[in-house]
Amino acid sequence: MILLMLLTSRAKKASLAKLHVINDAVRSPSAQKRLARIIAGDASPTEWRVRVEPAFGRAVNFLVGEKFASWTKTSQRAALQLTKLGIEAASKVSASDEVLEEEKLFLKNVAPSLTEQFVTDLLEAGNRR
Repeated sequence: MILLMLLTSRAKKASLAKLHVINDAVRSPSAQKRLARIIAGDASPTEWRVRVEPAFGRAVNFLVGEKFASWTKTSQRAALQLTKLGIEAASKVSASDEVLEEEKLFLKNVAPSLTEQFVTDLLEAGNRR
């Protein structure tokens, strides 16, 4: 899933904050709908509550360890960027019609709007609650 998240992100990279937001959203249809409503401006960003999943951190470490992604920075935050090997793997997953169909559709619909600035605004709104 992280491969797809990075593949659909600008320059094939994303901050850990953005990846956590996407990871949280793809876990359930209701979270996907909530984030889509926030992006569309039909819901307040304060409705979003970012949860950090411990297994997600292990998956990130696996991606880096297997050379699918490397550490970088974006928007003053720690970030991951797909390597050439990661782009190849992510492209294969993306091209498959047999896996992660709903998640790929969700990413296709929200990825263009889910910018690093949007993530910053979303997280800052949560701090103003």
